[in-house]
Amino acid sequence: MEATKFCEFGPGDSATWPPFAGHPHDPRAPIGSDEDFTLDVINDVRGFLAIGEVAAKKGDLGKARYALAEACKSIREFIGEDQ
Repeated sequence: MEATKFCEFGPGDSATWPPFAGHPHDPRAPIGSDEDFTLDVINDVRGFLAIGEVAAKKGDLGKARYALAEACKSIREFIGEDQ
């Protein structure tokens, strides 16, 4: 890449970026399917459990059961069990 009168190199130019360091938000990060989804599933289950807890405290047992069922579904899909 060559600087011209229309474009000078600056901090936003890819020519001036430091080498790739592995940060997940770096646009040069490789996109792969070898990603581990364990933490994502754990966070999803925590969210469903929190929703279920609040619903149960408010007396909405139907919503609480639905949230627990969604948490179970997330876990089963992750570990590969059939329902």
